[in-house]
Amino acid sequence: MPAARCSRLAATAVVVAVLSLAGCGEDGAESAETSSPSPPPSKSGATPTGSPSEVAGPLSEQQARAALLAEGNLPAGWRHADLADAAPAGAAPEELRTDDRDCRRLFDVLRGDADEHEARTAASRGYRGGADGPYLSSQVASYDSEDGDGSKRALSTFRSVRANCRTFTAENGAVTVAFTVSRLKAGPGGDSACARLRGTARGGPADGEQLTLDLVLSRVRQSTTGVALLSVGDGDTGLARRAAEAAAERLTEVTAGRTPSPTVPPEQGD
Repeated sequence: MPAARCSRLAATAVVVAVLSLAGCGEDGAESAETSSPSPPPSKSGATPTGSPSEVAGPLSEQQARAALLAEGNLPAGWRHADLADAAPAGAAPEELRTDDRDCRRLFDVLRGDADEHEARTAASRGYRGGADGPYLSSQVASYDSEDGDGSKRALSTFRSVRANCRTFTAENGAVTVAFTVSRLKAGPGGDSACARLRGTARGGPADGEQLTLDLVLSRVRQSTTGVALLSVGDGDTGLARRAAEAAAERLTEVTAGRTPSPTVPPEQGD
């Protein structure tokens, strides 16, 4: 994708970098539980893979990828996209710069890269709803510890950072966005946490555009699944919630030894 060809596209593109770097209850309503919820009845049409049995240990790379959101989990018109291609001037996601190391952990933990406790396996897949967005990133991370300490720590870190990180500035190329962080009522409940990031792009052709980035992290036993939804304007809390619910259900199915439907296509240079 070429560099921003219009103000709206450029505004969306600058924070797409955040998505790949990269919850739930409203104030006071977020669950304090740290144990995984009981798997709900499947609504995904999951099919058994041989004789279904619960996954012991961290997910394999194939299982982590199977737990990612598929196009069929999203509204009509959404398609798989390489989110790095949407960044201005071809900048890769890891080139996003912010001086606030604590706030950056909000995105790191979404992809299983938090501090000294990295996930054993991780997978990600990006989607966009149209030529100018919105954009969504699906992330899955799975940890070594059999008692789920890794995933518990990831969720706890996300909540802690969200509470302490009130504002931070992200910079990519000629565009700077000063984000404000708040809670968001979205997601599947239970072991989940949400955050809403909102800011106005300054500099370059994106100057003056408001960006909304919704982050949702959910935990199922030894693994987490994250959703990051970027919109120009006010955002879509309903879409973020539905995507997070579908992501948590898919991870639950994979953890139970099943393959969710629709399936995620084989990796081809994601």
